[in-house]
Parts: sequence; C-alpha cells; structure tokens
Amino acid sequence: MTNELEILRSVDEENRITQRELAKRTGLSLGSVNVLIKRLIHKGLLKIEHVNARTIRYILTPKGLMEKARLTYLYIVQSYNYISNIEQKIEKIVNNNGSKKLILYGIRDELYDIISAKLKSMNEEFEFIERNADIGRFSESEYIIVTWHPEDIENGLNKGLKIINILNLKNVKGK
Repeated sequence: MTNELEILRSVDEENRITQRELAKRTGLSLGSVNVLIKRLIHKGLLKIEHVNARTIRYILTPKGLMEKARLTYLYIVQSYNYISNIEQKIEKIVNNNGSKKLILYGIRDELYDIISAKLKSMNEEFEFIERNADIGRFSESEYIIVTWHPEDIENGLNKGLKIINILNLKNVKGK
C-alpha cells in the first residue's frame, strides 16, 4: 500500500518522472517499480502517454486521484493510531514504574520525539542516553530503560539489563 501511495504521489507531483527516479524515491528495485506501475495501469489508476519515441509520461486518472486520497487517508489514520498506541504504552510504563528513574536509550529520531513529548506532557522526568553509550552503570533496581530499536535491545541484553521495547512492550531480561 505505501509503495503504491508513494508512486501515485510522485506521479501526481511530477508526471514526467522516470521509473529510475521512482525506484530512488521508494527504495524499491527498478523491476519492482515496473511491476507496480503495470499493476496501477491495470487497475486504471495510471495511464501512459507517449510524448515521443523515447519519452513517456505517467498520468493519474480520476480513479487514481481518488485512490491516492484514500491511501493518504488510511496512512494518516494508521499513523495517528500508531502514535496514540505508543503514548498509551508510555503512560503504562510511567504508571507502573514506582520511583524508578526513566532512561530513553537510542537515537534522537521521530520516535524519540513522540516519546519525549509524551513524557514532557506528563511532567515526567527522564534522561536520554545516546545509542552505544555505556549503560552498564545503571542498575535494574533504580532505572527503567526504554528503547524503540532492536539493536538497542540487543546492546542492553549484552550488559545484563532489563530493557523495555516501546514498540512491543515486552520486558527483555538479560542473562
């Protein structure tokens, strides 16, 4: 769905876009983009116009515009639900942490922004520790370490720490 949406968006923005440029934007292979475009044409969402012997132009059909709007709507709703779910998990962690200090361990990315904004809105104090920093100094009895990336969970396991992965909220205990 997201790949189709990205192709529909890209064609809507620039109808003289090449399959190679679409592949760069979507991160898909050139062959995958070709298959997706054929599928979108078959569904009646795109059509091709031959500008000259070497150049083609993709055109969003009215049905394609409606599908782009529908997919955009679904993407926004799913994103909102995802963010809301993360915020609920943060509330659960804070409400169940007792007097333990909260540490966010990872990188400053979009998920960090969501998590830290929620904690700030709850007036909850936390400390941010950059990925690959030494977290061995934190004892499990005093701290709750929250992360959102699989690599960071593995790093905590190697140090024998309990890490809470906010994406699945499973407590992971070290050896």
